[in-house]
Amino acid sequence: MGHKKVCLNCRKAFNQNSDFEIQSGFTCPECGQKMVEVNYKFRPPKKSDLKAWQVSKFLIENGFSYQHIYKNIDNRNGLADKENYVDYPKSMSDAKKFVTVYKNQAITK
Repeated sequence: MGHKKVCLNCRKAFNQNSDFEIQSGFTCPECGQKMVEVNYKFRPPKKSDLKAWQVSKFLIENGFSYQHIYKNIDNRNGLADKENYVDYPKSMSDAKKFVTVYKNQAITK
């Protein structure tokens, strides 16, 4: 299991190289822009599905790189059960709600 590199400009995803020494700074082979790293669970939409790519871009730019998001986290020990996984949204209106509700689980850089 690993990560994928995604070019949000070209709407392409690539499996990450396993050579850990060259992982940082990937650029898109088509447009040359810096690519973002997302979780291996990310399933890229078809290149022609602009709405789905807009949703993905919005989520990624707000710190949701398709990592596990949980409905409830047990505050006593900080753990979450895998049955608490939240599905990622498919529409922009749902994505906006998702970002608001789960902002405490976003990855900040």
